[in-house]
Amino acid sequence: MAKLLIIHQGALGDFVATFPAIIRLKKRFCRTDVLCQSKLGKLACELDIADQYFPLEAASFSSLYSDAADPRVQNILRTYHEIVLFSYSEQLGQTINKITHKKAYLIHPRADVHQRIHITEHILSHLVKCGLADPLPPVSEGIFSSVFHRDRREKQYDPARILIHPGSGGRKKFWHLSNFTQVETALRSDRFMPEFILGPAEHFLAKSLQDHQNRIVHTISDLTELVSLLKIAGGFIGNDSGVSHLAAFMGLPAVAVFGPSDPERWRPVGRAVSVVRPADLDCSPCFELTHQKTCDKQECFDRTSPETVLGVFYELWQKNLKNHYVV
Repeated sequence: MAKLLIIHQGALGDFVATFPAIIRLKKRFCRTDVLCQSKLGKLACELDIADQYFPLEAASFSSLYSDAADPRVQNILRTYHEIVLFSYSEQLGQTINKITHKKAYLIHPRADVHQRIHITEHILSHLVKCGLADPLPPVSEGIFSSVFHRDRREKQYDPARILIHPGSGGRKKFWHLSNFTQVETALRSDRFMPEFILGPAEHFLAKSLQDHQNRIVHTISDLTELVSLLKIAGGFIGNDSGVSHLAAFMGLPAVAVFGPSDPERWRPVGRAVSVVRPADLDCSPCFELTHQKTCDKQECFDRTSPETVLGVFYELWQKNLKNHYVV
């Protein structure tokens, strides 16, 4: 069987969205490696998505963007039978083609902003066009039942331990912190054990959260540390973020609060996931539309109450507990 290299230039959310496709590709290749950010490569290997990773930020691999690629990198690329490049750079694709003397499959990491197609479906559809994957029905019809409908947590996870992630890659996608602390208070009163998690981009929230004596706040610096927390948790509540995508992939009952971004394109996909966003808004999702600025007072968030999010979470959590299974 052949060896496959996947090159991905994106951040956590985009990268996790490729996992279902990579898992399918692994059935056709004896080895699947990734060239990406180091932290994402470590994550992919930790979850057995990839066999090995190469750090995209290393000087030798950065040379791919120059006129003369490092000879060591050239030798590495030539060992692969197929290369899939998730990028908008035609030039990078041409550089790789010149080095390997064969065509790399260039796929845009995201569909055009005006296409209301889920990112994972977008990726898979292009792999089908490339002849690397078999056709499947749309995401909405459960195309990843054999991939996502799996609980990747420890068997002895704690159902009462609920992780709350109040951050995201963009400030416009933050449901107000006070809403999350109200969710925390309600969970605690119902005998759950809520714990906050903050990534490097949200460390500025730590001071506001650490004023509560009994509150647990995990400041995460490494994604494998985050995976360790997700593996033993009973549920997850967060914003539209890469962490929410990862929690969903891990199999946690996960609720994602969406505001200006489009759930049709970006909702996390997993075995037990719900998205909360008012259904009767006059405005359309606007976060990615360059011609349409997000409003200063975001009605999409203001009309989402902690009580609504808790109601959705409790229903999801109870259903998961009743029908819990491990594949």
